[in-house]
Amino acid sequence: MSWIQDNKVPAAILGLTGAGVVGLGVMLFNAWSGASGAQEEFDMANASLARLKGASLAPTPENLAQKQKLVQDYTGEVGKLSLVLYKLQPEDKPTSNTDFQAKLKARIAEIKKAGGGRLPAEFNLAFDQYTSELPKSDQVAAELSTYLDSIEEITRLLLKSGVKSVDQLERSLLASEKNEADKPQRQASKAKAKGAAKGPGQAAPAAINITERRQVRVVVRADQGALQTLLSSLASPSEMPFFTVARLVRIENEAQVGPPRVASGASLDASLDPSAAAPAEGAQPAAAEAKPAAPGAQPAAPDSHVVLGRETLRAFIEIDLVKFLNPQASAAASR
Repeated sequence: MSWIQDNKVPAAILGLTGAGVVGLGVMLFNAWSGASGAQEEFDMANASLARLKGASLAPTPENLAQKQKLVQDYTGEVGKLSLVLYKLQPEDKPTSNTDFQAKLKARIAEIKKAGGGRLPAEFNLAFDQYTSELPKSDQVAAELSTYLDSIEEITRLLLKSGVKSVDQLERSLLASEKNEADKPQRQASKAKAKGAAKGPGQAAPAAINITERRQVRVVVRADQGALQTLLSSLASPSEMPFFTVARLVRIENEAQVGPPRVASGASLDASLDPSAAAPAEGAQPAAAEAKPAAPGAQPAAPDSHVVLGRETLRAFIEIDLVKFLNPQASAAASR
C-alpha cells in the first residue's frame, strides 16, 4: 500500500491498463460467442434450404399446374430459338436423284481443279458411293445435296486456309442412308404405347428432336499459321455459312525428334574452333593480316536457324455439322 501511495501516477496507469485489459477480454468473449451463434444459425438455415431444394414437390394440383406452366414456357422459348436457327441455315432444296449425281460429279471436278495437287488422287468429297449409283429417293437426294454443299464448303475452307495437303476426308452417313429415317417416329410410338399402358395422367411427353448432328473427319498437313486460320474460319459465320463445331482436334509434329545440330564451319571464325592450332610466337593476328573484302563479296552463311513455328503439323479434326430441324414439324411428329 505504501508503494501505491508513494507512486500514485504509475499505480493509476497500471490500474487503468488492467481494467482495459479485462474490459477488452469481455468484449472479445462476447463477440466470439455472438459469431459462433450466428455461424450455427447460418449452417442450420443453409442445410434447411438445401433440403428444401432437393425435396420432391408435393403432389398437389397447384404444384402440378405451376410446373406444367414452367415446362411450357421453356419449351416455347426453345422452339422460338430453334425456329430462328432453322431459318438462318441453308435450306434443303428439292433435287432429283439424277440431278444430285450430276451435281456431285461437277463439284468433284471443280474442287480437284481448285486443289492444285493438294487433294488425294481418289477424292470424291466423301460421296464415293454416289459416283456410280443413285440415291434411294428424291427426298434422300435433297438431304444429300445440302450435305454435299456443307462438305464442299469445308473442303474449300481447307484449301483457302493454306494447308499443304488434305490426306483424308470422311463423313458420317445420314439416317435416311441407313434406313433409320423413321426411327424417331417408332420411338415416339413406343413411348405413347407405354404411357397409355400405365394409365391416364402418367404419360410423359415425348422428347422433341430439334438438331441433327453430322460428322466430318479430316486429316491435313499444314504449318502453324494455316492451322490457326482454318480453326478460326470454321467458327466464323462470314467464312462458313453452315453451323460447324471443331469437336476434336489432335495435332502432332511430323518430325518426332528435335532438329540436328548443324556445323557451320566456314561461317564461324577459326579462332573459335578449340581444335585449331595456336598461332606461333611473334606472329601477327589473322585479323590484322586480312585484307579488306571485295565490294561484291557474298555475305557469310547464317549460324542460327529458326525452328519454332515452322514445323509441319499433321492434324486430325473431327467437325460436327449441326443441322437444325423444323421445330413445328418435329413437334407434330412426336404427337
